[in-house]
Amino acid sequence: MKASLSLFFLVLFAGTLFGQFKVPEASKQGFAKKYPKAESAKWKSASDGIYTVDFSDSGQRTSADFDAKGNWVQSEIKMDKGSLPAAVSQTIAKQYSDFEIDWVKQLSSPGRPVAYRVALDQEGYTVRVNFSPEGKVLEKEEERD
Repeated sequence: MKASLSLFFLVLFAGTLFGQFKVPEASKQGFAKKYPKAESAKWKSASDGIYTVDFSDSGQRTSADFDAKGNWVQSEIKMDKGSLPAAVSQTIAKQYSDFEIDWVKQLSSPGRPVAYRVALDQEGYTVRVNFSPEGKVLEKEEERD
């Protein structure tokens, strides 16, 4: 009994220790400066010195990445497919008419102010495409189920 109780507390402590990470103060300050009206911020992961925060900004579900020095790396805003620019919708209708739109995100980064990432599904096949606001295909990833 004593051994199982000790094991329980060891597992509980290890889970608490490994489940947490420290977000650098500079990352938090960079976030506060970039998104001063953000609500419900939740830092969720750290990878290769990049810290991700999920939050709501003007009612939109947003995710942003900041480095340890507080520099903004990129942002993603979840969107309704009806909010896509007409040029992007037209390109999808022409080039991906046999696909259904699964989800849409607006992407932005210091090097690319706005792009739209769209996941398009067809039976057993998914294509994720980045479009410029003018409807030009910028990048494409394909995946078979």
